[in-house]
Amino acid sequence: MNEFEPTMHLHHQEVPQERFSEHNAVIVFQRMSQLLTDYVLGASGTITPPTDWRAGLATLAVSTMARNSVLSVTVSGTNVNELGSTTPAGYARQVIAKSINQGAIDWGTSTFDNTPSTGGQSSAADQVTFGAFSGAPSPNGADSWFLSDGATLNAGQLYVAGDTAAERIFANGDTEKVTITIKAG
Repeated sequence: MNEFEPTMHLHHQEVPQERFSEHNAVIVFQRMSQLLTDYVLGASGTITPPTDWRAGLATLAVSTMARNSVLSVTVSGTNVNELGSTTPAGYARQVIAKSINQGAIDWGTSTFDNTPSTGGQSSAADQVTFGAFSGAPSPNGADSWFLSDGATLNAGQLYVAGDTAAERIFANGDTEKVTITIKAG
C-alpha cells in the first residue's frame, strides 16, 4: 500500500479476540542451574542431585523470591518460609521419587512440544497430597509450591518453585493436592 491509499480504521476491522490461559509464575533456583552446569555438563562431584525430590508449600508468592533464595524461618528479603515450619499440624513435605512411571509417586514420561517460543520438554509428577491437617499449621497460607531435598521443614536446597492458583489457608481436616509439571524450553 502506498501512502496515498485510504486505510481502514481499526473500528471498521474485525478485531481478533485474544485468548488467555492461566500461567502461574515459576522460578528455577540457582541450585537447579548448578545441577545442570556442574553435575550434568561438568561431571563435578562437588554437587549431586538429592536422593529424592521433596514437594513443599511456601507462604510466599514466586514474585517475592530470587534465584538465590533460601528456606528460612526468618521472613526477610527473598527468604522463603515453609508452611507449618513452627507448628506443622499434619503438614509434611511429600516425596516424589527419582524415577519414571514406576508405580510410586514419581515423574511421568516426558513429552516434547515443538511449538516455536512456547514449546519444550516437560514432565508432570504424580499428584501429591498435603494433609489432612490436624489443625491450622503455623505459619499458614500457601501461596506457592517448591521442590527441595530432605524432610526437615525450612531446611535444605530450593530447586524450583511455582505459584499456586490462589492463597490457601488450612484448618483441621483440610487437604491440598498439587501436581508439579517441569518444563524446559
